Amino acid sequence: MNSLVSWWKNLNMLTRFLIGFIVLMFLFYMFYLSPLYENFIMIPLLSLQAYLANLILVPLGYNTKTIEDTIFNDDFRVSIKGGCDGMEATALYLAAVLAFPGVSKNKKLHGIVIGLAVLFVLNIFRIAGLFIAGLQWKAGFEFLHLHGGVVLFTLIAIVLWLFWVNSIIKGNSK
Repeated sequence: MNSLVSWWKNLNMLTRFLIGFIVLMFLFYMFYLSPLYENFIMIPLLSLQAYLANLILVPLGYNTKTIEDTIFNDDFRVSIKGGCDGMEATALYLAAVLAFPGVSKNKKLHGIVIGLAVLFVLNIFRIAGLFIAGLQWKAGFEFLHLHGGVVLFTLIAIVLWLFWVNSIIKGNSK
């Protein structure tokens, strides 16, 4: 065990980050694709996201309702499924923060709490925005849904992580 710890500590920071990040993402996908997640967590999470997105849509004048993971009105409906839940981009952020070497647990915890909250809220707005796009611009909905939203949300997770890293670097230089 000591030789493994010694080997790990002798790796450069980039190698430790990459190995840690890959292992954490592998563990995330093992969980995310497991029956435990799919049967007990995914459905309540998607239903909560639909409900919260609806709380944004109703005050904007959209006469929407939700049933489980579906937001609908007389003209359009959108059903939130796995992959639209924002979990992959969130896991990317979480794994990057956790794998980043040389940072105290306190700073990581702070980055995790803030980052997860920001990504959760932004994903709710993304879902509401997709509903509006589907209602107002049906031709563009598929592109926004399949490409624009996923790519943009992943980029936001990466940029959020970069802001966190920058705050760590600036904090260490003081």
